Amino acid sequence: MSESVVTPDHVASALRSPFVPEAVTDLARAGGFLDAVWPQLASSVDTAGFRGSALYMADMSADGVEEVYRPVLSRDSLLAGALSTDELDGLVAVLDAFHWIQPQVLLLVAALSEAMAQPSVGGQGRPEPRDLAEREREHLATTVDLVSGSGPPFAQMSEVLGVDSSPQLYRAVAVWPSYLDAVWEELQHLAAYPDFRRRGRALYFYARSSTRFLAQPLHADPEALRERGMADADIDAARNALDRTLPVLATMMMHCSAMRVGLGITTREVVVPG
Repeated sequence: MSESVVTPDHVASALRSPFVPEAVTDLARAGGFLDAVWPQLASSVDTAGFRGSALYMADMSADGVEEVYRPVLSRDSLLAGALSTDELDGLVAVLDAFHWIQPQVLLLVAALSEAMAQPSVGGQGRPEPRDLAEREREHLATTVDLVSGSGPPFAQMSEVLGVDSSPQLYRAVAVWPSYLDAVWEELQHLAAYPDFRRRGRALYFYARSSTRFLAQPLHADPEALRERGMADADIDAARNALDRTLPVLATMMMHCSAMRVGLGITTREVVVPG
């Protein structure tokens, strides 16, 4: 990609995502950052091991949610008035896409954050290429619309979650306003559970420790980025975006798992509960 500019769409395509993750869009605002790092990361993202690590984290998230969350919402209660059968099917499809995409983005952001602090990370993973899984085909065929994220309950959401803007997950489910109101009424209290917070932190640290299993080494410390033509101000912007994004991604993985548990979806991706 030496003569072309790496866009957020390039990254979304590699992740088999039907939407552009907001974390990627944020990083693209740091001038030259995606151009500097994506050619090094692309081959690692396109491995079975990368996807496998992400799905393992999805299972970690589901385990943590099931330990503390007893949903009031259910398929039956939603079908009793809030959603039609077709709307519920659409919601389940959108959540399934986020369930696969968010942990991959967390791994990606964690790798870049780790790489900011040392000359080289990764290189210990297997280069076995990933196929296009049937679930990913379904995700790519799923329409994910994102509402603007203004007005209630988004103002309260930003305050409760400690974020500057409304998370993409909630903007996606806001296509079904009745569901948004009901699920936020329940999930806004999850952070009060110490076990929930601990599992969110565990996801964060697992993602960072998994960086060594990138198939190819990643060189993205400030010196390497300067050698690739980035200005110091843009390097600082990238670092700030990474620091801001990491904890939010871990939290939103937990919220997505809770939404799925509330709909009775408890199937694991990698680890079968025993």
